[in-house]
Parts: sequence; structure tokens; C-alpha cells
Amino acid sequence: MTTWQSMKRLSGAALVCVLAAMAAGCSTVSGFVDAPRPGYQKDGSYVLSSHEQTAGCRELEERKVSVQQQLEALPAQAVQQMQQLPTTVANAWGRLVGTADQGVPALAEYNEAKAEAAALNESMSRKGCGGPSVETAAIKH
Repeated sequence: MTTWQSMKRLSGAALVCVLAAMAAGCSTVSGFVDAPRPGYQKDGSYVLSSHEQTAGCRELEERKVSVQQQLEALPAQAVQQMQQLPTTVANAWGRLVGTADQGVPALAEYNEAKAEAAALNESMSRKGCGGPSVETAAIKH
């Protein structure tokens, strides 16, 4: 009888573990399928969230101002970070053999903000919102 109860508890624990693993796996499936999700994409584009897609001109304008401020501040931060020695082996390796923005967090943030600015500009244009586009400052590598 004790063995039967132990087996029953063990199978119940195994079932819980399998369900937990399945639930955790579902959240990462979008990464395997490459289904667009809100935010910065692997291809360098940006997908607005459902809230941002349904936002009105005023909300989009407020977000655009915030992104513009980021884009103005990040080039100086990127230059400063490029002049500093890498703080981790991963950052040093990224700078040595990776893409231009690896190992320099401000460059990665800049690329994301630039993609978001393009998505915001496109959404505002599609909705007929007035006002100038978000301008991006160039960062020289």
C-alpha cells in the first residue's frame, strides 16, 4: 500500500512538472516561430504594442517626444561607452568580433529607439497626425 501511495504522489508531481514545463515553453514559442511581438525585432524593425497601435495622435505625439529625447541623448552616451574599456569579457568579445553595437549598450538602445521612431512616424502618418517626424541623429562608429 505504501508503494502505491508513493507512486501516486510521484506521478502527481511528474504531472505538475510537465504542465509547468509546457506553460513555460508556450511563452518562448514566439521566439522559435519568429512571430512578431511588440517591441524591437531581430530584423531591426519595431512592432508597436496593441495599445500603441490604437492610440490617438496625442498619445503617439507624447511617445514621439520621449523617443526623440532618447535619440538626442544616446549618441553622447555611445561615444563615452566606446571610449571606455569593456567591463566584461562578453562586451570585449562583442566589440572585437560582433556587430558595431555589441558591447556598447547605448548603441543597442539607439538602434531600438531609432526603429521605434520609424514605427511611430509610420503610425502617425497612417492616422493623419500632424507634426514633424522624429529625427534621428547619426552615430559615427
